[in-house]
Amino acid sequence: MIKRAILSVGLAFSFILVGCQNSEPSETNEPSETPSSSTNDKSETGSETQDSTLPIEDTEYGRGAESDGEDTNAQEAPTRMISDDANSIIIYFSRSGNTQNLARMIYNEVGGDMLELTVTDPYPSDYRQAVERANEERDNQEYPKINTDIPDLSQYDTVYLGYQTWAMTLSNPMISFLMGHGSNLSGKTIYPFSTNAGYGEGNTIERIEELAPDASVATSFSIQDEDLLDNQDQVTTWLNEHQSQRVN
Repeated sequence: MIKRAILSVGLAFSFILVGCQNSEPSETNEPSETPSSSTNDKSETGSETQDSTLPIEDTEYGRGAESDGEDTNAQEAPTRMISDDANSIIIYFSRSGNTQNLARMIYNEVGGDMLELTVTDPYPSDYRQAVERANEERDNQEYPKINTDIPDLSQYDTVYLGYQTWAMTLSNPMISFLMGHGSNLSGKTIYPFSTNAGYGEGNTIERIEELAPDASVATSFSIQDEDLLDNQDQVTTWLNEHQSQRVN
């Protein structure tokens, strides 16, 4: 397993809604959008096609950040760019937009396919309400239903997996995804990337290893949501290190 170099920032608050913005529901915050149709043709992401450079947008961050009303996509369909020939895919969940921005930064550097996860019952826009729901789900081990048509993952060698840190662990939607599809990642290399509200990535890597035991989990990248837009060079450095490792 490749050594874990974790680029994270700070510590803070017991319910870190990482990912799009806060530790828990910050990213919990993005209600899922309607499931996108599953076709193997290149699909569009709002007005963006697979060959486009995806925009990086201003977002709220930190504890208290709200979602934009439909997880990350109140104004557009969930991101879904699937092709027949890509050997890498970016799969992510984002509540308030921060993890989506990080996913887009990665896409703009490495390309490949891209899939945004959504949940059947979107989390509340209000941060505290989202935190309460996420805590209850975790306490009862009743994770949200994924509302995304997952494509055949067999064509991919590399999976960039994006999430937020909630209460020092994986956000609930990412747990749901891995519980249902972790076995489909066998033999693949997972590059975890995440946003947090100051506490870092917690035990998220250990959880990924538990839920996708036959995958190889590479060096992760985690950053405090409020630092992301000013530190895109860190994302590029992380990706370049991976590229050099793969070449060597």
